[in-house]
Amino acid sequence: MARTLLVLDEVLAMLKVVGVADGLVAKFKVQAEGALQHKARGHAPDTPDDAITVSSGFGQASQRGFVELTLNEQLSQMPASKAREVGLMLLQAAEAATSDEIVVGLLKKIGLTDPAQYGAILMDLRELRQGTRDVLYPS
Repeated sequence: MARTLLVLDEVLAMLKVVGVADGLVAKFKVQAEGALQHKARGHAPDTPDDAITVSSGFGQASQRGFVELTLNEQLSQMPASKAREVGLMLLQAAEAATSDEIVVGLLKKIGLTDPAQYGAILMDLRELRQGTRDVLYPS
């Protein structure tokens, strides 16, 4: 039988529909977000990295330079200004990810061992760092 995957928002909506108390839904959400973050960071050594290539080009029709980004088999072309924006987003996310690793390391050192608490603390730090718990989308 094939596995069915659900998006977290779908699961949360289903919990509400069946009458699970709001407090329990909120606790479930924090736990699930922590588990998803852990899963995303848990890159197994035998799992190959994504194939990423970046190159520049010049459009004959547009007479404009462009950047081509390929992630595995997915190709994207963008103006140089958008590529700079994406590059900055990648650098900022990498710094935040490194910071998250350091914070979790410190939490472990002081004896905090509950991964659910890591997720909650990291969400608080995200809010302090960027002013929101949500993903930021540049304009």
